Amino acid sequence: MKTPSAENLSVREAEALRPRLRDGLRFSIQEQRGRRVCVIEDRAASRFHRVGLAEYRFIRALDGRRPVAGILTQLARDGGDAFTENEALQMLRWLKDQHLLAIEGARAGTNDREHGERAWQTAATWLNPLVFKLPLARADRFFARAEAVLRPVLGWGGFLLWLAVVLAGGAHVGMDWRRFTADADGLLARDNWLWLFVVWAGLKVAHELSHGIFCKHFGAAVREVGVIFILFVPMGYVDATASLGFASRGRRIQVAAAGLYMEFFLAAVAAIVWARSAPGMVHTLAHNAVVTGTVLTLFFNANPLMRFDGYYILSDLLDLPNLATRGRSWMQRALAWLLLGGRADRRLRPDSREAWIVALYGVAAWGWQLVTLAGMLMGASVALRGGGLLLAAIAGAVWVAVPVSRFGSSMIQSIRKGTGRWSGLAIRLAGVTTVLAAALWLPLRFSVSSAGVVELADTEVLRAECPGFVEKEFVHDGEVVAAGQLLVALSNEEAASELARSRIAVEQQELRARLAYTRDDVAAFQAEQAKTNSLRKEVVERERYLETLQIRAPFAGCVTNRRLGQLHGAFFQPGEEVLRLGRADGSDVKIAVSEQDEPHFRTALNQPLGVRIGGRGTALTGQLVRVEARATRDLIHPALTALAGGPLALRRAEESTAKESKDAPAMELADPHFTAIVRLESGPALVPGEMARVRFRSARAVTLWSEAEGVVARWLKRYTARDS
Repeated sequence: MKTPSAENLSVREAEALRPRLRDGLRFSIQEQRGRRVCVIEDRAASRFHRVGLAEYRFIRALDGRRPVAGILTQLARDGGDAFTENEALQMLRWLKDQHLLAIEGARAGTNDREHGERAWQTAATWLNPLVFKLPLARADRFFARAEAVLRPVLGWGGFLLWLAVVLAGGAHVGMDWRRFTADADGLLARDNWLWLFVVWAGLKVAHELSHGIFCKHFGAAVREVGVIFILFVPMGYVDATASLGFASRGRRIQVAAAGLYMEFFLAAVAAIVWARSAPGMVHTLAHNAVVTGTVLTLFFNANPLMRFDGYYILSDLLDLPNLATRGRSWMQRALAWLLLGGRADRRLRPDSREAWIVALYGVAAWGWQLVTLAGMLMGASVALRGGGLLLAAIAGAVWVAVPVSRFGSSMIQSIRKGTGRWSGLAIRLAGVTTVLAAALWLPLRFSVSSAGVVELADTEVLRAECPGFVEKEFVHDGEVVAAGQLLVALSNEEAASELARSRIAVEQQELRARLAYTRDDVAAFQAEQAKTNSLRKEVVERERYLETLQIRAPFAGCVTNRRLGQLHGAFFQPGEEVLRLGRADGSDVKIAVSEQDEPHFRTALNQPLGVRIGGRGTALTGQLVRVEARATRDLIHPALTALAGGPLALRRAEESTAKESKDAPAMELADPHFTAIVRLESGPALVPGEMARVRFRSARAVTLWSEAEGVVARWLKRYTARDS
């Protein structure tokens, strides 16, 4: 086993010491990668260390009574792989660095640097407002009793039951997948936050209890239970790290996977309940449990790049203990070489499968931690506004203080040993900082593109005001018409009957008014005349309403509707599109603009844009003439929706909206979009309905950081509030 150098401790000084191991250490012999090793369990710090059998024999001989020279002599007499003086010196230094050793004599006390490092670690744990741990109790007796009760289902019988339930739950969701995804629209709506948190907290409690029960089932102790807060969100934890001392790799994997095992089981039960329940509270809670017990669990707990369950499972499957620590060490050496220059450390060159895995894991874990840290800081900044930005900055500084200080100390030691120079370090560090800052905050101008559909210039949608059946069509698709020309006639017998009844009511009311007039009853005449005027106004309004059944051209142009000639007998609801009318001497492109692209389009108003028509090889030029002031979920154009193969996703319109608005469509856009119009310049004749794509270079400078913040803000806005 490779250990750190002994620094300034001489062999003679080491031989004079009488080293003693700390109390509370536990040793177990395991089979790893075809050879036997010893795993040292530091129960006080919940840490594990791996050493070879030769190192194990030397370590177990450190009883505090014999000097190192005597121990080496005794090991040489016993035979086997005896330790040399230098190897013993390195091992002592490694034991001291890992706080496993208590050395009697002048050098036995922990130095100031170690005290300072421990103080920094404690402060970082308690002062970090984003992540901190709160131990609550030692629950070993509780888990012993729980394991005794659940022991019959912790074996193969329980696994077969688990498998049957999980398969059944998956089948229920798979057979009703569309309804399941439709229910996910309101998953993070505000009125679901409390229930989502309750379900999530319950699953996490079951998750951690499962770790503890399986750990106890295989004979290891459960040290403590507590709460860990991440972004102020409480999560329970059970310290089952004693399972890492199991000699059986299968048992270690089972304990690590126990939380996932339990959450998948509960999610499967919830899936069955969801599929068999009507919409309501139980249905919603079951859906929440399915999503949180599968998607979120796989993303976090099963993620091997975070030191959760997935990491320990991967480490045991690859038979590479301390994978995260070794990967981090490799990454630190690589960063030190990049910053200090000089010849590359031979340990940086992977020369085996194990070395390649360690190196790749170190890079991947380092990148993931950066992304996670940036995401958490950005999320805190966006969700908590200005105060969140300050809080996030403080948390980030505290979080990285310890690893940065360690890395800085190692860099200083390397320079003092002559590995590098201060000037080279400063130049490279300044270069890396400049590149990183430029990548995040340097203003950039991006190309923006959006899908659109070709229309006649100044196209106006002619909709039905009074509902009715098509009685006669007077035009065909593509016909040029004059202003005021009748295009389509609808009929509505019910509306016509109501108009006839209103006219009869007017005649009857006029008769009553004349009778009052002949009786010289002025007061009665005035009252009857007022009723007559009111009924006459009603008749006029009904006549105007009935006249809307005659759809006429508001201006001279060309009509478009591919169904013209086939509309006879079709029924149109109020607000439903009947046909479109536009100028015959020009073409526009109607564009659906997303909320994130809207600022870029506004800066391009009255500017030339590139337009490419689908299926045509030529590129056209147009001018952006209008961007609507508000985003809408109304269908901008049927050809742009997913139903017609377009890019815009749809969802069923909200029932509340449909009740409040008579012309609400059955379907609406999943995300609000702005409508923009591009006026095409001279070019080939285009057919209305052709798909187009508009592309231009935005005049609005943005940074990668601001764009990422915008993505987080839009995500929070979309999933934390139900649209009204």
